[in-house]
Amino acid sequence: MPDIDFGLYHHSTKEQSEDLRKIARTMFMEAFKKIGIPEDAKIIILDAGAGSGFLTYTAASYFHNANITAIDNFTDKSLEGNSIDRIKENMEKLGIYDRVKILEKDLMKPIDTGRVFDLAISNIVLHNLGKSRFTAYKNISKTIKCNRYFINADGFIRKNIFVDPFRKDMNKISNFFNPNFAMEPNYQNKSASWRYILVGLKTVCPEK
Repeated sequence: MPDIDFGLYHHSTKEQSEDLRKIARTMFMEAFKKIGIPEDAKIIILDAGAGSGFLTYTAASYFHNANITAIDNFTDKSLEGNSIDRIKENMEKLGIYDRVKILEKDLMKPIDTGRVFDLAISNIVLHNLGKSRFTAYKNISKTIKCNRYFINADGFIRKNIFVDPFRKDMNKISNFFNPNFAMEPNYQNKSASWRYILVGLKTVCPEK
């Protein structure tokens, strides 16, 4: 693979960012196997908060016939060097630019891409929105087909020893997502103040 600059996560060194991406890639690959979509399926995927394209590339390398819509506002400082030019350059270097549609979109607003997706993915994005992340969850849910997955890996921040932030978030999004599976690195302390957790969320189908 060419030498690709996927940027630095905030409060992180280059080495720490790369280590987290290695963990994320392993977890997402495992999650992709869980959801029952064949690797050669001709699907369309939404990468919500694509940044410099790390997760876009991860998905494209697993689902080799997929087309991916990568959206971001490309202004958030949680990823150093985040820009639309950076992701375009990375996708070209990786040889997948023809399979990726890159759009400037704000997750806080209705997401109009002209597509309804078979799968949505996101990595280390929504917690940066604070309480507004629940609006983003809702907006993402409206872009995905009924009973399909949003695979979201994020940091869950414990502010109170009596409250599990992951369970609290899952309860708050229960109107539009059902948690189906979750995973986290084996070394991670489950009582840590910041936990990296991947969760497979199935869209709640509208009542007929």
